Amino acid sequence: MSAPFFVLEADTLGALRATGAVSFANAKQALAQMPPPACGSEMKVDLGALDGADSATLAVLIAWSAAARRAGASLHFSRAPQGLRNLAILCEVDGLLGLA
Repeated sequence: MSAPFFVLEADTLGALRATGAVSFANAKQALAQMPPPACGSEMKVDLGALDGADSATLAVLIAWSAAARRAGASLHFSRAPQGLRNLAILCEVDGLLGLA
């Protein structure tokens, strides 16, 4: 069985768009797709095209957020699917990820 399809790509304005699904099978690959944040930069990730979400998805978003903070950058998520927001609320990380 192959890993689900996941792509993180930049649009013409520099915002990032997540497409596909993050799961345990491809979380390592998804984690590696986040471009290195630059100190002082503001990165935006559109999650509107994610196909579902589970705890692997949430773990990847937390890791991306932590990497941005360590680099002195900010990371903002938009259009998160309701299931992902519900999971973040359940795990009490919605505020950390800005999904509140």
